[in-house]
Amino acid sequence: MPNPSRRELLQGLASLAGAVVLSPIAVGCASSQTPVANATAAAGAIPAVPAARPADWDAVAFNRTRGNAGAVPESYRAAINAADSDTKAIGKHLPFAPALAAGAVPAGKLAVMFGDPSRGYAKHPNAAPTAENPTGHWFDWIRVRKATDAEAAEVESRFSAWPTPAASDTGAIAAREGTDPAADGGRNTVYLVALPPDVRPGDVVRVHGHCLTHGEYVDFVTVPA
Repeated sequence: MPNPSRRELLQGLASLAGAVVLSPIAVGCASSQTPVANATAAAGAIPAVPAARPADWDAVAFNRTRGNAGAVPESYRAAINAADSDTKAIGKHLPFAPALAAGAVPAGKLAVMFGDPSRGYAKHPNAAPTAENPTGHWFDWIRVRKATDAEAAEVESRFSAWPTPAASDTGAIAAREGTDPAADGGRNTVYLVALPPDVRPGDVVRVHGHCLTHGEYVDFVTVPA
């Protein structure tokens, strides 16, 4: 067989190089299994959370859009797009500050629950790990920031276990009624999270939390007086 010309050799190498370049891209896409991994692989794909509450803020619509972009696991996206998702799949993951007895919330803390029944939302259940759901079902981190377009500190409170956080966790758990936060399928759980030092009663804060089972959700809450 005659030796290939220099031009034919270069064309062959170029074709081989093209095949090699495509392979890692396909593998990288296939290996992205979680919303966090997808966000890292495709920066900007998931909409950023607003620093301050927009004038036309619609928490349900925003969280649906962000969830479909990757902030919610793919397995839960049918639920956030269902006809009843406003009050169930999305509504039950939106934060609110429950009315508690005077002195129940330590200074520098904000009491947070998810799924405000006064707005028609289903209450968010919480559960320890089981064989069916080995990761459990609770919010493992909640971030609070003063709702302002200016520079502001954001403080994260972590919960690595439920209903009793680990000693190293930065958040605490309480009961809305009685003493058992696990009552009513965990719907009695109150998350006590740290407030940034620049936040005062009456201020609006952005609350951004991550449900172990169903992804990230964000809304704006007024700090009780």
